Amino acid sequence: MDNNNNHLPDKPASGFPHDFIKKFDNFFANEPHRSILDSIDAFFQQAAAPFMSYFPVDLYETDSEWVVKAEIPGVNKENIHIEPLGDRLRISVVDEQQTEENNDVNNFFRRERRFQRAERIVALPYSIYKQKTRARYHNGILEIRGPKYPKPDNTLEIE
Repeated sequence: MDNNNNHLPDKPASGFPHDFIKKFDNFFANEPHRSILDSIDAFFQQAAAPFMSYFPVDLYETDSEWVVKAEIPGVNKENIHIEPLGDRLRISVVDEQQTEENNDVNNFFRRERRFQRAERIVALPYSIYKQKTRARYHNGILEIRGPKYPKPDNTLEIE
């Protein structure tokens, strides 16, 4: 039997597209350039402040209650909405601002509108009893506390 593998290359393709992409990848993988990219990422993350499209959330429990803490700096508490959903909490932030400026002397009118929304859904290991759950917002930290009530068994039996 004749093994004719002459049509298959012995090594990966080379040439302009392959070499260029490989060099480009190596350039950004090297440590000095990686820190430049990290700096650029950090700049854009800071530019999004004080309002973020994502906000960090911590969940922990004490002996008698569960606690959810969310970092939402720079937001008015009127723009924060908390909705219990069985054993989950939906925390949403809606920030809508409108600015108008009118100058009759220089004959111009300017109106700017900004709308931003962020939302997190936190799954809890307990049922939420709305009447005994409390929320507090202070210094950019939203804290929600509720008593530990076991989840009811909501599964259906199959006949």
